[in-house]
Amino acid sequence: MSDSDVTAIQRLFDSLFLYTDAKDWSAAQDLFVKEPMAVDMTSLVGGEPLQLTAAQLFASFAVGLHAGKTSHHMTSNAHIEINGDTALVVAHGYALNHVPSLPDGANLWETWGVYRIGARRTAQGWRLGSFTYVSRLTRGSDAVRTHSA
Repeated sequence: MSDSDVTAIQRLFDSLFLYTDAKDWSAAQDLFVKEPMAVDMTSLVGGEPLQLTAAQLFASFAVGLHAGKTSHHMTSNAHIEINGDTALVVAHGYALNHVPSLPDGANLWETWGVYRIGARRTAQGWRLGSFTYVSRLTRGSDAVRTHSA
């Protein structure tokens, strides 16, 4: 495990959340592999884990985190484990969503949990290759979480 690999993976991981909050879906999508990958957000939305392309994942994020919804994502305590050409980032996560058009007292939603984001070395360098979020706690109006454009 080289320092340059760790730095590259950490930069991808950090960029994911910066681009998400900026709603720069194209830049966020470019951080990921092109083929379908495992996506698991069942702790928030129910159902089963999915196989999605980055284009499908961010098309969904664009609906759920639309221009009328402010989001703020923070991660901490990231641990990166590299095994050859694959890696896993495990980190604490926090997200706040705010829909100002909803009434005061019903316009905020928060979640605390753990991200498990896989990465793979590709011909283009390291790319993210899976996405799991396990929510440990949520607070606020679920109408904010489910609000779409």
